[in-house]
Amino acid sequence: MKLNIKNSKISDFETNLLCVPVYEQKDNNDLSYLNTALDGLIEELINNKQISSKQGSFTNIYTLNKINAKQIITYGMGNKTDLDYEKIRKITGSLSRYINNMNVKKASIIIPGENNNKLKFNETADAVALGFLIGSYKYDKYKTKKSPNSLQELTLLNTSGQNISHDLSDIINESESINLVRDLINEPPNYMHPGTLEEISTKVASKGPIEMSVLNVKEMEILGMEVILGVGKGSTHDPKMIILNYQGDKSDPDNNIAIIGKGITFDSGGLNLKPGNSMRTMKTDMSGSAVVLGVMNAVAHQKPKKNIMGILAIAENMPGGSAQRPGDVVKAMNGKTIEIDNTDAEGRLVLSDALSYAVDKGINKIIDIATLTGAISVALGNEYTGLFGNDQNFLDEFKKSAAETGEKFWELPVDQNYSSQYKNSIADIQNSGGRDAGSITGAMIIGEFAGDTSWIHLDIASTITSPKDKGYNPKGPTAISVRTILNLLKN
Repeated sequence: MKLNIKNSKISDFETNLLCVPVYEQKDNNDLSYLNTALDGLIEELINNKQISSKQGSFTNIYTLNKINAKQIITYGMGNKTDLDYEKIRKITGSLSRYINNMNVKKASIIIPGENNNKLKFNETADAVALGFLIGSYKYDKYKTKKSPNSLQELTLLNTSGQNISHDLSDIINESESINLVRDLINEPPNYMHPGTLEEISTKVASKGPIEMSVLNVKEMEILGMEVILGVGKGSTHDPKMIILNYQGDKSDPDNNIAIIGKGITFDSGGLNLKPGNSMRTMKTDMSGSAVVLGVMNAVAHQKPKKNIMGILAIAENMPGGSAQRPGDVVKAMNGKTIEIDNTDAEGRLVLSDALSYAVDKGINKIIDIATLTGAISVALGNEYTGLFGNDQNFLDEFKKSAAETGEKFWELPVDQNYSSQYKNSIADIQNSGGRDAGSITGAMIIGEFAGDTSWIHLDIASTITSPKDKGYNPKGPTAISVRTILNLLKN
């Protein structure tokens, strides 16, 4: 979709479709102009409750050529003083799907926020653009009959009277990165395997100053990565670890961070085979790695002043004849031993070697992203993402970044008293802490490999997909955490 910003009065602007915000407050200059131009029609429709200020309500009006806009859609914004960027993103995300169902190629939207001193123009324009670009996402790659979005061009209209310019390229890139993550998660597992993620990583690395290296089986054996190798033993597709290095601050090597993603391209559960219904959605178990690729795709364009290592810990967890067994003992790259209690607790295993690698490379901060536990949905539902860590200052920085993006995270405890649940008599630890506090013990097992490095774990299992159309998230993959991580890196 082509995006542009124009400064104009409604009376001077020609368009096929104009989207106009409606607030609870009556001091709306644009709506007043339209009411006069349309002979009181707007006021009549409001009085008859056919136009509403309720957030997410839309009304379609034909102007009968009384103004330059042939057609109007009013969109409810609620109370003007309560308006924020996240609400704008959600409303315009829903609006984008509404317009695309109208078979309109070009449209214009008045940038909301009139007389709201809390909102800045650039950030408001970005919120509108992001809402439209990710709210209208579709995935029809494998449909024989495609249904592409009708909207091809959107003009963001500034009617404030001020001549303002703003570059939308960063927000367009961010939207493309989010939709890349969604595409990868949607890909069927017979096409999405470790080799596929390597191909996509190569394309992402080629977009900017990013060096890519791949650890295949032999390289991982030399490094002592028995844990990730064990997870992939049952599959015909070899496991891989992909490293994407971006040097944004070469003068300060310590200004670094690793973003690490769980990349289980399909999770059958291994020999601890999942029930059929639980296995149905397990192509999404590579979502953490998809998030890393989305972040690095944006980093290649936005070039933050930070040294960033993206790591994809990739394997397919299958119950083949060579699959690892409950009771096996494997050693991670850092020397710590793990007894396999349950082969379906494999995400923490692949991440253990990935974190060990990052620590060995002198990384000072680590964020890992994983569809780790079903227990997180019991604890938090699909509204909040689970947040864990070992450094409160780092966690507070992350939460501040999340508050600015509107993505929701909830911090859960990392308390050493829970560690007794996964201590083991045969090895240093086992890979499961049992049913109680499953998300906490799963996170803490990963944290065992962070050493003294500041570490954050995001359990995205219940928020990486949306069960229905909701705001800027159409039903399906959400790419949760991409925006917050990018905001953290930039700030």
